[in-house]
Amino acid sequence: MKKIVAISMVKNEMDIIESFVRHTLGFADLLIIADHKSTDRTREILEALQAEGLPIIIEDVATARYMQAETMTRLLWEAADDYGADIILPLDADEFLVPAGREPVRDVLNMVPIDDVRSLLWRRCIPVSEDGISSGKFALSVPLLQASSPEKEPKLIVSGELVRREHIRLSEGNHLILRKIGAALLSYCGNLCKGLELVHLYWRSPAQIRSKLAVGWPNLAGKYGIDTQSGGGYRELFSRIRHGERLRKEEGTDNWEPCSLCDGLSLPDLRYSADTMPDVLANVMAASEALAEELAETRALASHLLVTTIVPYLEGEQLYCEDKKFRRTLSSATAEDYPWREIIVPVIASSVPELIQKEVAEAGGRLVAGRTEFLEAVRGKYVEWLLPGETVYPEKLRRMVTFAELQDEAYSLVLSGSRENPSTKWPYVNLRASASANMQPMSFASLWHYLLLTGAVPSHGFAGLLMRREAVSSSSGLLQGFADGRFHLLSMWRELLLSGTPEQQRIGILHDAFVGLAEKPRLEEVAAHQLDWHALCLKDRALLSEEEQKDILDRQRRIGIYLLEHAIADGLDLQSGIWPAYQQMLTAL
Repeated sequence: MKKIVAISMVKNEMDIIESFVRHTLGFADLLIIADHKSTDRTREILEALQAEGLPIIIEDVATARYMQAETMTRLLWEAADDYGADIILPLDADEFLVPAGREPVRDVLNMVPIDDVRSLLWRRCIPVSEDGISSGKFALSVPLLQASSPEKEPKLIVSGELVRREHIRLSEGNHLILRKIGAALLSYCGNLCKGLELVHLYWRSPAQIRSKLAVGWPNLAGKYGIDTQSGGGYRELFSRIRHGERLRKEEGTDNWEPCSLCDGLSLPDLRYSADTMPDVLANVMAASEALAEELAETRALASHLLVTTIVPYLEGEQLYCEDKKFRRTLSSATAEDYPWREIIVPVIASSVPELIQKEVAEAGGRLVAGRTEFLEAVRGKYVEWLLPGETVYPEKLRRMVTFAELQDEAYSLVLSGSRENPSTKWPYVNLRASASANMQPMSFASLWHYLLLTGAVPSHGFAGLLMRREAVSSSSGLLQGFADGRFHLLSMWRELLLSGTPEQQRIGILHDAFVGLAEKPRLEEVAAHQLDWHALCLKDRALLSEEEQKDILDRQRRIGIYLLEHAIADGLDLQSGIWPAYQQMLTAL
């Protein structure tokens, strides 16, 4: 059985999102969805489906601009590299994969070769009713008309092995893959997969199509890329709506015929899709607000502010610091959508493999030696740290530099808030401003006191930070937090927060999250973290009241018992590695 992962970028799809998710998970093992700043109930419905236990990963697209190709390519790599997908299905929320014959979708996908790309016929369907698909109805269960001919451009089934081997990209609209052959970038869609078709429910109601175009075209125009010229016809349709014209659902295709797509399909019951008719004005107002925020970004970007991205390279053979993690982080840094930046790679290793040296050079980065000498190479006004394994969204630097520059009061650190991540608990903690405030100020001392009490670090590690250069310069010992191939994150946060001068000690915590979800830590990593926490509590005892010290000891005991029980259950050797020191610490508590 192949591992099948579907990926999608969605925005304001509350009328169809539950139908799409339940249908897609009828044949896919996992669905990764990037929510493009939805302002209706799309996110609420997705989180309800996730709470049911459905295998959904929800991520965020922070920019208001329509960055579909970039976002879907990121999800493509994530599905292949992080989740080991054999088959990857790039889908929009209004696209439903159905069998072209009698074979179920899953059976056909299991027969698709996993070393290449296959194309899919893509056919437009519309509801018979002029009022569209009623709220609460499974999208494929209503009477439909289908276009007699498929669309000219296909859609894709992508091999995960091909992605891992070549790191191909997706074109806008998921119609083609882009692969590098020598110096050329060639487009490709592969042979036709004859057993499957893709149903495209582009028009679902008059309100839905007005909302889609009224929000979609300004977002696409804001990107101002090559695809902005036509935007799949969005420009013309937007103009017609703006001039008061009512669009007919049959537009774009002359010949329609009745169809039944329910044969052989299980029809899921919908729980969360009542009252999901789009509110066009509310969506347009929210989109206008987001675009106005991005206008502010241009004020900051116009200043040509240099950002230095620091990606340390550790010995590839050391524990938990495989070259794969470094390469993943370097790739994430390279993909950031910020024009004025440099990448510096401090080397904490005896040597650097030629492949790593080549990839650093291709990323425009510089290798520098030593644990502290790298500070002399930092030129940026702002500094971004990315530790091996950490990832960020392409929009991170634009948004965070803009925030830091446009505040009346200077912040030494800007911290991107985190969403809840059910896969990672202690030793990570979610720090996030309230949605109404959007930003929460905090002092260095108060944040360190909070981290010391909880024994946790922000769930995004260092990736969610943007630092002024002065803050980094006064914390030259940050790289001392690496030992035995591990990141001693709590010690690194202490070094950052307890250094510097009083005028540098303010942090702004943003509501939005601009970083990928943290990986679930190994038990050995958690044990090393708790050893670090215990040592720091002894070092900073003066910062804690007697009651706080008792609470910390009680918490450390409970975590220790829990951790040892799981280590025993996993069959780990408690007489080797970090475990003897860990058990000795617990005995002393």
